[in-house]
Amino acid sequence: LSFTWRRPPLAAMDDYVPETSAVEAAASGKFPLAIVVCHVGSLCAWMAFAVYDIHKHRHEQVAGSGLPDRLAGATGRMGVTRHVLGTGRACTFVFALFFVLYHLCYENIIHRTDGLEYLSDWTFISLGVTFGFLTAYSLSPNTMSGYPATATFTRIAHSTTWPTNVVSTTGAWYSFVFFPQCFALEGVDNYPWCYLEWYRLCEHGLNMVILFLDWNFGKVPIKRGDFGYSLLFLGTYSAWTMYLQFHTGKCPYVMFDFNSGWASVPWFNAAFVGVSGAFFLSKYLFDRRDLKREEGVGGAVLPVHAKYDAVGERDNTDEYE
Repeated sequence: LSFTWRRPPLAAMDDYVPETSAVEAAASGKFPLAIVVCHVGSLCAWMAFAVYDIHKHRHEQVAGSGLPDRLAGATGRMGVTRHVLGTGRACTFVFALFFVLYHLCYENIIHRTDGLEYLSDWTFISLGVTFGFLTAYSLSPNTMSGYPATATFTRIAHSTTWPTNVVSTTGAWYSFVFFPQCFALEGVDNYPWCYLEWYRLCEHGLNMVILFLDWNFGKVPIKRGDFGYSLLFLGTYSAWTMYLQFHTGKCPYVMFDFNSGWASVPWFNAAFVGVSGAFFLSKYLFDRRDLKREEGVGGAVLPVHAKYDAVGERDNTDEYE
C-alpha cells in the first residue's frame, strides 16, 4: 500500500544525489503508507510524552533567585574569572554566528542548498543562541538579573544544547567510521583523506570541547524538568525532515527515510532514545560536578550573590562572581 505525493523540482536542495547504496534515497515520490503512519505516530507519541514530562516537572521551570548568578558566575578554577568566562562565551557565540552566516546563509544562496537539512545545523544554532545569552549574563549581570523568564529560557536552552550536540557529534563520528560521506561531499572516494569530512568532524569536535570547557569553568545547572525540551527539539527537527521528504523527495538521514523500509521505524525511535540517554548522561555529569564542588573536590563553589548595584559594583570583593 502506497500513495504518491506530487512534488516540485529539486530547486531548493543540491541536485547531487549520493550514489553510494548506503545513503541513496529512493526519491520516487511514492511513500509506503504504513511506514509513514508509523513514523508520524511515533513522532506524535514522543511529543505527547515530552509535553507530559514538562507539565509533570513544571515546578522546576520557575527560575530561583540564584539562577542568574549561576548562569553568569565562574568557579574560579585556574584563575578563570567571570569576565574571562564571558569572553570565551562571546567567542563561542561568534563561532556559531559564523557557522550560521557562512554555512546556512552564504552557501544556501550560492549552492542552492536547503540550509537546515542536517541536525548539526540545528544544534549549532542552538549553541549560538545559548552562548549568546550566557555571554550577556557573564558580561552584563546587572542588566540580565532582572529578567527571571530569560534566565529560565537560557537554562532550558543550555539543557537542550548539551544532549542534542552529543547526539549530533556522536552521529558525525560514527558516520565517518561506518558511513563515510567522502564521495557525497567531494565527488571523490578518497576516504579517509577527504578534506570536507575532516572539516565537518573538527567542527563537531570543537563544539564538544567548548561545552566541556564551560562545564568545567561555569556553574550553569541542568534540571530534570528540562528533559522534555530536548525531545521537543528533536521532534521539531524530525517534522522538518518529513516536510523535506514530501516537498523534495530527499531525506538527509537514511534512518528517517520512509523509502528505506521498516528498518527506518526502529531507527527513528532510536534517535529519541539516544537524545534521552544523552540528556540523562549530561545531567549526571553536571550533578557530579556540583556535588564535588560542594564537597570541596576539584574546585569549591564560591559564594553566590543575587544582587548587584546600579553602577556595577558588587556587595563584596569576590572577583569570580
